[in-house]
Amino acid sequence: MELFFERLNAGDREGAVALMAENTEMRVHVGDSVQTLRGLERVGGWFLRGDRGLKMIPGEVRDLGNTYQADILVVRPGVPSQYLDASFRVEAGKITSINLSPR
Repeated sequence: MELFFERLNAGDREGAVALMAENTEMRVHVGDSVQTLRGLERVGGWFLRGDRGLKMIPGEVRDLGNTYQADILVVRPGVPSQYLDASFRVEAGKITSINLSPR
């Protein structure tokens, strides 16, 4: 997971997306609703289309084997920063699941 955040925060979004499995799935919680994205094209596209200067800075990280949980500070130019609770599932060295929810 460290490599994912290093690449994403250095502006290498393609490199970060390359760490995801073809069948990756991401859930983004906004208000009372949840959006689920499935597949590398949709999940990876979410990161590739993100604002220039997007940074996701992990705080406390809990390694639970193949699941990582982290408190994340999201920074985007011109927008107030936001804190997220995040979990990532990794199988065979590839990210297979991402869950992002506001704190």
